[in-house]
Amino acid sequence: MSFSANLYKHELDQKAFDALSIFPKFVKLRESYIANVDEKAAKINFLSSAIRLGENQFPEIYNLLPPICEKLGIAVPELYYIKSKKMNAATGGSTNPYIFVTSELIEKIPADLISTVLAHECGHIACQHYLYHSMASQLIDGIDSSPLSRIPAIRKYLTPTLVRALLFWDRCSELSADRAAVLCDGTADKTVDVLLKLHGYENINRAEFLKQAMDLKAFVNDSKSNKLMEQMLTQDESHPRLATRAYESHGWTETEQFQGILDGTYTVEEKSSSENQTQEQEVVAAEVITESASPQQPADIDSLNDALHRVNSELERYTNRADKVDYAFAVFSGIMAGAIDALFVGETIITDGDIVLSHQQVNNFIQEYASARGFDRDRLKDAIGDLEKAFKVAQDNVWKGAGIGVSAKNHHLADLAHHPTPLGLASSIIVQFLRLGAFVNKDGEWHFTLVETSAKDIVEILAPAVITGILNWLVFIATKKYEQDEGKEVPAALRKLAHLVASTPMIIELAKCADNWFGHLVSDMGGSKNTAGGGMGIPGVFISLLYEFASLPILRNTGLPMLVNELYEKQKIDLRHEIPLYKAAGKQAIPVAFNEIYVRIGYFASHLASELAEHGNDIAKVNWNNVIPFRNRTVDRMLAISSMTFTVADTADAAVHAAIESGGNWVLFSGRFVARFNYVGAGRAAVAIVKEISNERKETQLIHEKMILSEAKAAIFLSQLQQFKAQLEEKVSQYLAEDIEAFMCGFDFMNQGIASSDSDLVIKGNVVIQRVLGRELQFTNQKEFDDLMESDIPLVL
Repeated sequence: MSFSANLYKHELDQKAFDALSIFPKFVKLRESYIANVDEKAAKINFLSSAIRLGENQFPEIYNLLPPICEKLGIAVPELYYIKSKKMNAATGGSTNPYIFVTSELIEKIPADLISTVLAHECGHIACQHYLYHSMASQLIDGIDSSPLSRIPAIRKYLTPTLVRALLFWDRCSELSADRAAVLCDGTADKTVDVLLKLHGYENINRAEFLKQAMDLKAFVNDSKSNKLMEQMLTQDESHPRLATRAYESHGWTETEQFQGILDGTYTVEEKSSSENQTQEQEVVAAEVITESASPQQPADIDSLNDALHRVNSELERYTNRADKVDYAFAVFSGIMAGAIDALFVGETIITDGDIVLSHQQVNNFIQEYASARGFDRDRLKDAIGDLEKAFKVAQDNVWKGAGIGVSAKNHHLADLAHHPTPLGLASSIIVQFLRLGAFVNKDGEWHFTLVETSAKDIVEILAPAVITGILNWLVFIATKKYEQDEGKEVPAALRKLAHLVASTPMIIELAKCADNWFGHLVSDMGGSKNTAGGGMGIPGVFISLLYEFASLPILRNTGLPMLVNELYEKQKIDLRHEIPLYKAAGKQAIPVAFNEIYVRIGYFASHLASELAEHGNDIAKVNWNNVIPFRNRTVDRMLAISSMTFTVADTADAAVHAAIESGGNWVLFSGRFVARFNYVGAGRAAVAIVKEISNERKETQLIHEKMILSEAKAAIFLSQLQQFKAQLEEKVSQYLAEDIEAFMCGFDFMNQGIASSDSDLVIKGNVVIQRVLGRELQFTNQKEFDDLMESDIPLVL
């Protein structure tokens, strides 16, 4: 049983072979040239300079050949042995194929592996590779050095793209020949061993190398960019690389196709049926894709270029270009900020006097606010009472008896609408329009309680919403009518302005809600009217934010809500206690602000000077994106370094002073250190670090997005190139047909003349060929030829 080449020929080999075969007349011309020139020249060279092997000449080598040829269904070719220091074997000839092996190969390769080498070469013969192999071999060193370039009609179409396509097929053909060797051996092991030895590797663990080869395959197939990179590296090579041939051969032996060929169950008919079915599926899939593709969203080059431009612009902003001067300046700024903190800020201590002063300031603010709203301000109690009456909130007492874990001591903390934070304002709006109070008890549990609502309340809630809806509907109708009557769109800015004006009733209602929320918070800052100036006020910004953060699901069961509740309820840390902290933070913010401003100004000045120096002091050529110290990754990096430098300097200063003042007492040391440490600076450093991490993540995301867009663009280019290739092949086939036909006609005249000893026919054939080549004719008949021979003019072939 012999193995048909149609069964094991590699898919890429077959596709490339079919594509190159669209030039039938050119192929015929090349076959004629091989039969009349190449094969004859090769036979003369081998018979005169090599050793022909046979049953009486190197029989141990020659006798390996016939069984291989029988398996592959080909006639036994002539086998030659040539002296060479290179390990090599090759095949040639189209009508009368031959194989040659080098002395170095025979000496270095074991006999059991030489049969694999011969099977590989016989695979080339069985697959009829030599025709295009010969063309590829003439182009491997470049178009200009190729004999094919001497034919003008062919030379003008030998573009680098077509040459690479031919070399691509040449590489694919090697995979088919490897399969032939694998079939003859029944395993890929010997083929892999031969490949390793041909590449100069001895004593290699085959299994480990195959793992390496599969890693290469996985990496190359991981992305289009990796695949494109491999193609770029191998596009000018005639053979696939070692690992590629290894995993292709080994992987094929694990397929049903390989086993079916070996046991005879996989036939040409079955393969043809399978290919037809696959083609039908591909046609159906193509039709489905074509129908489902949205014509409104074409993946064209222009849209990809726009997207790439956007990504590159963003990537420009997120790319750090700081140099050693920038880094040095950032460190210097951090040290300067640390010196300012040590000399002018020092310790931050909150005394009882500060808290008393804070209480008095809050009381004064309440009375001033009451006076500004037209109420009595003479006594704090009266001011609080008037404000409580004027700015009532619906959820103020709904927690009583609700069993939600809220008490009189902590209801200002538990009721989110009493927080001076954005969430507090949002909760107040929800109460106003949805009549739903939001509470979080000391265990971090959320509770939503309905508040009492009358018909009057419903009317007051719905009226502005309904009026706003009607007005916006009227604006929409008017806009559509205008566009229909005038045939043009209303400007977007004007449309937005109209809808904004139509929403005035709702905006006014929201403003009234916010005003009522703030007025009520002021009334509760100094306690109730019964405990004016002495009762529990509202929680401060810090306690409110910490409590809201602690109520998140991930922190609710950590005990943090209970801790914050105790700080407010038992330690009585309300807004009045936080105000001294705000003042201390303001004092600590001085060196932090200096560092921020100093770094930005320094960056602006230095980079503006660099830009001006680069562009010959022409300010019109300055790239301001590289100069403006905002929304700039380099500035972010400098601020991160300067902030961390400042924190390190501040920590060292606090530690040194605490050590000197404590005299070795660790308790006193801790107290002095805490009092001198700059928390604002540490917070700024933490923010800078988080921002740097965010910037790195964003930069990575943009690079990934750029890679995806580039791959998409490359895919479109590849598709366009394939379309161009198909069009070019069609045109080349048309353009070459006439010239090739003339060549064939010329060869026919010459062959007829040689066969019949008619010199006129030989000369006629020469004239036809010389005209196609674009040469000036030296003779056109026998008489002119005889005259040329008798003259001193040299004959030009």
